[in-house]
Order: sequence, then C-alpha cells, then structure tokens
Amino acid sequence: MPMTVVGITGGIGAGKSVVSRVLRCKRFEVYDCDLEARRLMDASVALKEAIAARLGRECLSADGELNRAEIARIIFGDESHRLWLNSMVHEMVHRDLERRLEANGDGVLFIESAILRTSRLDSLCGRIWLVDAPEEVRLSRACGRDSADAARIRARMEAQRDEFGDFGDLPVAVIYNDGIAPLLPQIENQLSKILENA
Repeated sequence: MPMTVVGITGGIGAGKSVVSRVLRCKRFEVYDCDLEARRLMDASVALKEAIAARLGRECLSADGELNRAEIARIIFGDESHRLWLNSMVHEMVHRDLERRLEANGDGVLFIESAILRTSRLDSLCGRIWLVDAPEEVRLSRACGRDSADAARIRARMEAQRDEFGDFGDLPVAVIYNDGIAPLLPQIENQLSKILENA
C-alpha cells in the first residue's frame, strides 16, 4: 500500500509546529523541512563549495562549516542569490523526501513546511492540513517567539500571503489554532479521516 503523505502548512505564527508536536506524541512521523534542510546543507560538501564559489569564501568558516549569518546577509540583500540558494536546497529536500518515501513504503508521513507550494513539495502530498489563526494572534505569537519587531513579522506575513491560496485538486483541511477552538479534537478528526482511507 503506498504511503499516505499529508502536508502541514500555514503562515508564520499559525502553529504548524504545535500540530506537528501533537502528531509526534501520537507516534506519527513528521518531516520538518526547515530542520531537514539544515541537516542536508551541513552534510553536503558540494553545496558548501557551490555557496563559496557563488557567494564568497567568507560564507564558510575556517573549518569548512556554513557561516549562516553571512549567507543570510548576502541572500536577503540580493534576490537572485536567494532564489538560487532556495532552488538548490528545495531540490535536496525533495530528493531526500523521495528516498524516504521509497524506503518506508506504507503508513502515514506528514511534511511540515511554510512553503509547500513554492518548494513544489505539494506534488508529493495527497492532502493538505492548513493551520490558521487570526492575523493579530499570529503576529503576537511570532513577535514573542522570534523577538522580532511587528513590522518585520508583518512583512513576512505579506510575503507568504499567496502561498496558501491554491493547492489545485488536493483536499485541504483547515485546522484553527486561534487559542479558542480546541486543537486536539480537530487533529483527531482529521486523523480519523486519513486512517479510514489509508
């Protein structure tokens, strides 16, 4: 039986990681794209050399590790560099996920990413869970968590705005994480639908 793949997505401060933690507590596998991308980047000598060649040797430390602060400074100041690096990393994550799907064979795998569509990972998913909350709630959470000012968080929200609008024919379930509607029953409800069809 093929593996059931569910994408977990949503804007900054919506609570994707909270939903993922609940799933892990229930013994489901959740592939956190941010964490896995970091692991893959750290392990790839070829990527490090490509970064150094394009962005400069100062993007690597003396012992050959990534200098993430310098990389961020460069790519967020030049859109072409940012798009180039994102493309490289998205491809690595895509290949890693495909290997994992081939190795596992069956069961349920959740993929957590704020940019499922941009990274084309939605093509691996059979359904989407969109975690959502009112903008002011998300803003408050993100500012408190990241110690960032509201203007920067609002800019990130605006940049993400088109990310969640159209998943084509994929079924989308909205999970409200507004701090009022109980979260666990929503997750249980969606899990029961997945397991019924698995």
